[in-house]
Amino acid sequence: MSEAYAGFDMSGLPNNQAAQLGFQFAGSAVHAGHEYVERNLNRYVNVSMLRHYFNVSNSYVLRKIQLLLFPFGHKHWTRLALRSEHTGHSAGYKPPREDLNSPDLYIPVMAVVTYVLLVGIVTGTKHMFHPEILGVTASKALAVVVFEVILVKLGCYLLGVTSDAQFLDLVCYSGYKFIGIIVTLVARYLVPGWTTWLIFFYTNLAVGFFLLRSLRHIVLPDTTSATATGVHHRKHRIHFLFVVAALQLVFSWILLFNTWTLSGLAEQTPLTPPPIRGGRPRY
Repeated sequence: MSEAYAGFDMSGLPNNQAAQLGFQFAGSAVHAGHEYVERNLNRYVNVSMLRHYFNVSNSYVLRKIQLLLFPFGHKHWTRLALRSEHTGHSAGYKPPREDLNSPDLYIPVMAVVTYVLLVGIVTGTKHMFHPEILGVTASKALAVVVFEVILVKLGCYLLGVTSDAQFLDLVCYSGYKFIGIIVTLVARYLVPGWTTWLIFFYTNLAVGFFLLRSLRHIVLPDTTSATATGVHHRKHRIHFLFVVAALQLVFSWILLFNTWTLSGLAEQTPLTPPPIRGGRPRY
């Protein structure tokens, strides 16, 4: 037995040259794979930009949800600029962790996932759950967000709005509506009745007001124009902002209607055991 293990160094793997070569090879392979994935992923997704939108903290998430549900007392809506240390000029905006007014993707993503799971739970309690419901609900939520972003981008193009707003900024703002949808969906099964409608209208009013103030720096970037043409365009842009805010009610209704319909059908037609064939039960 000693002859069989004569070439093995029992003092530990770090002192074994073969093991060291193996660790070095594995480390090089992992490093090369990481560089390959990051290099190819950057072709389609700006990873550094995504990190900016997910740079949040627990206190930010709590304060942002509070702002989404109670935005009427918020005074300062201007985003904080990030200054370059070398030139002192603006280098974008501060991340959400440092600025409550900065849009983030963490809350919209978590809200969409929570919304899809809630729909599955609700349909399950009504004995109408099917795995396809989760896919259909997620697809509908994604379609509403994409449609709203395209609508805002098209409106900005037709109104001649030129701003430095990123595409992901609009995705963030569109995804915030799911906070109000979740609150309404939970309230429907905790306090059923006309109270649900009050919560539905209030949450949409709050989200609409939030978007009205948050999108102002995108749709109304030039506020110094005093010409007749500038005033005319400004009125159209203000009307467009109110349309986007009012559409939150429509989008929320679309996302909630199917769930409420399923619940209503389940309450009107309670499940009954299927008839027993042959007249007698089998044991």
